[in-house]
Amino acid sequence: MKPKELANVIDRYIRPQTFPLSFKFGDDARARKLKDLTICQVYNISRRYGWFLKFDVETTCPLGIIAYGFAEPDELYSSGKLAYEAGYAIDEEVGKKFEEVVPKMKGQSSCLVAPLEREDFISNPDFVVVYGTPAQILRFVHAYLYDKGGKVETSILGRGACAEFLEAYIHKRLKIVIPCYGDRLFGLTQDHEMAVAFPFEIAEEIARGLEETHKRGIRYPIPNTALRIPLPMIESYRKSVEAMRKPGKS
Repeated sequence: MKPKELANVIDRYIRPQTFPLSFKFGDDARARKLKDLTICQVYNISRRYGWFLKFDVETTCPLGIIAYGFAEPDELYSSGKLAYEAGYAIDEEVGKKFEEVVPKMKGQSSCLVAPLEREDFISNPDFVVVYGTPAQILRFVHAYLYDKGGKVETSILGRGACAEFLEAYIHKRLKIVIPCYGDRLFGLTQDHEMAVAFPFEIAEEIARGLEETHKRGIRYPIPNTALRIPLPMIESYRKSVEAMRKPGKS
């Protein structure tokens, strides 16, 4: 399956408000580089504006730099001071525990991000990220489990959503992500938004699951049954309708 084909399936069955994104480790001379921004700013620009961008060690969030493998942890990172001073941890020892569980790549120089439909930019993504409402993200869970059953297990860091995307790529599975504080503070992700990430190698599985569950009646927008239930009307309305339904009335 090609990226644009997957983008078309997502648009048909999910209709997210922003572009689904493709991520690819590497470099491309055509990609724009916006220095001194956080990673979450970069990919939020891409999902809202449709730009082809790259990010590397010159981004401004140490958590993302380490997670994406652009540099090795420095002393401040390893000490737990970052999580502590950002307000997440009661002390630096607890801060260390935050940093220890952050997913981490090794030896990467840069990463590309573009709308999934722009396969002229990224033809073979490493992983895909889609933002949407909880109901839209739920449909990806249905799609992923359609031919395997069971459940989707996930973990939540509460910080470093960009790093959580990597879990999908590293572990080759669907990952549900609650965008972090920084994603909302810097990337302008809204209160109602969640995200889902998955490796591109399961694109056909996701697309097939979306299509098949849709055929079986599990859909988005969810067809709320309340709209199909007759509701009580005020007495004059009811009598007026009854009168108009009598034979000879037009």
